[in-house]
Amino acid sequence: MVQGGQAPDTAGDAAQPGAPEEESREDLLLMRLGPGERFYKFYIVSEPGVPPGQRVEHRILSKEHADGSLEMISYNAWIANGHSEKSDVIRVPSLSKAQFDQLVTRVRTKTDVPPEAIREIDLSRCGTVEEQLRVLSRLA
Repeated sequence: MVQGGQAPDTAGDAAQPGAPEEESREDLLLMRLGPGERFYKFYIVSEPGVPPGQRVEHRILSKEHADGSLEMISYNAWIANGHSEKSDVIRVPSLSKAQFDQLVTRVRTKTDVPPEAIREIDLSRCGTVEEQLRVLSRLA
């Protein structure tokens, strides 16, 4: 949730259950923002060779606290026929940017997928949370 306790509306009024817009909204609800917080970087690792209409992903979401430390959520997502399920959700409430970078580097080198199967969404360059939400809504 964004500051003020309201969920960001990045999907518009036409979101269908299981649609990409709803998946983005579900991700944002896992990573709530408090005062002075903003999204940092998201990583999506896709499993290559998955049949059409379904996919398996590992997602890493992070946000920056007002004090500069990060919080991270990592989980597996299975998406098929408009339905999504999350499993193995792990939350790390506080880590440094250096620790986060080490973790992402380890994921990149130890994951048995081609480099193009790992997508980075760098939201740290956005000036405001609203701009971050606009970037995310364009990706949905």
